[in-house]
Amino acid sequence: MKRTRIFGALLFGAVGLFGLQSAHADAQINNGGDLWLGVDELGQLNVDDALGVTVNSGTTGLTWSPVGDATSPGCLCEGWGVGGNGGAIDAYANNALGISGLTVGAPQTSDGVSSTTTADVTGAGGLTVTHAFAPAAAAPLNAYEAVVTISNNTGATITDLRYTRVMDWDVPPTEFAEFVTIGGWPASALLGTSDDGFDTGSPYEALDDLAGCGVNVNFTKCGSFDHGAHFNFGFGDLADGEEQTFSIFYGAADTESEAFDVLAALGIEVFSIGYSEADAGGPNVNSPVFFFGFTGVGGTPIDTPPPADVPEPTPILLIGLGLLGLAWGRKKQ
Repeated sequence: MKRTRIFGALLFGAVGLFGLQSAHADAQINNGGDLWLGVDELGQLNVDDALGVTVNSGTTGLTWSPVGDATSPGCLCEGWGVGGNGGAIDAYANNALGISGLTVGAPQTSDGVSSTTTADVTGAGGLTVTHAFAPAAAAPLNAYEAVVTISNNTGATITDLRYTRVMDWDVPPTEFAEFVTIGGWPASALLGTSDDGFDTGSPYEALDDLAGCGVNVNFTKCGSFDHGAHFNFGFGDLADGEEQTFSIFYGAADTESEAFDVLAALGIEVFSIGYSEADAGGPNVNSPVFFFGFTGVGGTPIDTPPPADVPEPTPILLIGLGLLGLAWGRKKQ
């Protein structure tokens, strides 16, 4: 795959390769190339691979079909949450760690290329969260965009509106030994980050540092370890009748250089990148590199080349075995 895929031609139409599908409980969508997403009915990733495209798992989350899925091996740890009113609203959806405070609103729709989900927050009648997934216009063969719309029709202002997204990176072919980058500090809506992708998605869950990468800081190629990314955002107050909108991007590329070209084309502000471990050790920058990121969160878009490698953090050497056991135990949940 060449970098020309970033500005690739328009995809097949909405009916597309798979034909028009009726509303259903989950969706396995494809961009016409190597990128697949498995979207569940509340907007979290990781669903059964009904089409047989995921070579390293029976589940599709974020799949680059030549090598496999990067979110489902070991555990289905990818999810999101919404909060507000000082914690009185605290809801999340995660196929590994449970669903709390959310029910399906409008039934999920999909045409095989795109999918839209709507979640209603229980106990806050009129608060809904919609995730509309479709190939990203600026890089349709490398990335999916999920436009997130949080709508307040509760009759009252929601104070301190929050949104969280978490994922456990399982980058093939070394699914439980990744190097992870988190970037985007500072951004006005960014409240917190860590490498703990095993969290529920609740906006009020404490941030853990699994591999000595650091909490609430940018870090580059930290690992190798079995870890991921956790992002907390705060959007201030949301008045009745108003909406908060931003975008999440999920994608992959054949090399690190191509991945950064894609991130720049998308205007990504806050992001995580997952690398497999090379045979000789260190991050594999010439094997498929996976990423997810955000726009509309008050950050500065990427416009720089890939960062240089940094030494492995010392805490890994000191507590790596203990943390490995902890992470593995959490995967088994």
